[in-house]
Amino acid sequence: DYVSAPEAASLCRRVGALFENQGAAVQTYTHARGAGLDEDAALAQPEDGGLPMAARTELVLELRSRQVHKSKHPASWVLFAFSFTLLPGVTEQTFVQEVEIRDGEGFLLARDTLEGRLVRRVGAGTWAANKVLDWTVRPPEAELTGNAMQRDLSEDLYGRLSQLLFNARVQRQVLDERTREVR
Repeated sequence: DYVSAPEAASLCRRVGALFENQGAAVQTYTHARGAGLDEDAALAQPEDGGLPMAARTELVLELRSRQVHKSKHPASWVLFAFSFTLLPGVTEQTFVQEVEIRDGEGFLLARDTLEGRLVRRVGAGTWAANKVLDWTVRPPEAELTGNAMQRDLSEDLYGRLSQLLFNARVQRQVLDERTREVR
């Protein structure tokens, strides 16, 4: 419920590209507010209402986003207005990405909740000070202006998802070996 249909589709595309770059064959399905499955996926959807699966699904990664908290600091916005944007207006939000990884038969291999907190400071004074610091003092990987927030969030999310999926894959292989030994 936290992300819109276009945001959910964009997240699915980016996560899909991440795993395709690592050599996986990926199919994505988006179920967000106002979004349905794409036309081809809708045709392949099973009658029980579950998600359509490829002929040979090894792992299913499910992401669910929700917002935990959102706050606008009213005093900061009053100062923002009276200072003609020299002082920052501050908004804050906390969100979670719930991650589940299952094998092709639906067995749960991994579950985790990734939390993030965004504090956004808006104002000409804040932007100018950060831009000057980015140009003079900060190394490129520590810059705060431009798309730094999106880059940092993406790198952290993609790294955590890759590690979770790797762990789930290893767990699945271990379980498959145990199953073969028992037989």
